[in-house]
Amino acid sequence: MRSKVLILIVIFIAIISSYLIFAQKPKIEVSFYHWENSFKEENVKEKLYIKVLDISYSGKLEFEKTNFIKKPSKNFIPTVYITNEAMKNIDSKKISKLILEQTKTYDFSELQIDCDWSLLSKANYFDLLKELKTKSNKKLSATIRLHQIKYYAKTGVPPVDYGVLMYYNMSNITDINTKNSILDNSIAKKYHYNFDEYPLKLKLALPLYNQAIRFRKNKPLDIFEGVKEEDFKKSFVKLNKNLYRVEESMYFQKKYIYKGDIFRFEQSLEEDLAIAINDFFSITKTPFNEIIFYRYSYKNRYNLNNLIKENL
Repeated sequence: MRSKVLILIVIFIAIISSYLIFAQKPKIEVSFYHWENSFKEENVKEKLYIKVLDISYSGKLEFEKTNFIKKPSKNFIPTVYITNEAMKNIDSKKISKLILEQTKTYDFSELQIDCDWSLLSKANYFDLLKELKTKSNKKLSATIRLHQIKYYAKTGVPPVDYGVLMYYNMSNITDINTKNSILDNSIAKKYHYNFDEYPLKLKLALPLYNQAIRFRKNKPLDIFEGVKEEDFKKSFVKLNKNLYRVEESMYFQKKYIYKGDIFRFEQSLEEDLAIAINDFFSITKTPFNEIIFYRYSYKNRYNLNNLIKENL
């Protein structure tokens, strides 16, 4: 009798333990960046962060507004991209005024700013964020790079409601010896510092795209977006895992390429995304339960719900 009671107790504890482990698994919301210069998507059910404005500097303040051919859903989050050069050369109040004027027609409750600021632009950029927060009276978020967490004592912490960690573009795209400038988890691990101290709550942004960089005499020439590995099966010789040499001069993706040019093909592999997801949620103490994928046009190439379900 006693042994039966013990067995029942063990079974009961096992059931309760399994339930608690299952119940603690976070439910992750999947959303996407839309990063085109025109918006013409229909029947969108997903949450979108839509780039609505590009702000740059070339001797003067320049900007380009996204053309909305189709009306987006009401819950989209306008995102503004600002170059570091613009933040170094243009007063924050002028940029703030431009952003508020160009976004006033949108119906939104949150605004996101994407800028890879530097030490030279930090003060002006942080002033911009404070100004936007005060004058817009909206929730404000900002993108964060890995190095800006590792060295946050120097780079500073942006005055926003939360940050989005851009977990990609972390290695040198111009170096022909780079393995994969989109996502390299071995490089990312070198920046896994100070997450336990970083004061901003974080969302995670991961890449969903392919590209190829063309080199000539080890110097980068241009980027070809949206290419696939099978595009290199004809008129190319594979040199190693991701390098291909052009065997005959020809047109490729509407550009003329020359014999001897070297292409480095890069892609976001599901196994690399799985490692990144696990790493982020293991080192981040207070993450949001949301992953933003860059970008929307690639979403059907991946089974994202299974990817997240199997790796958390």
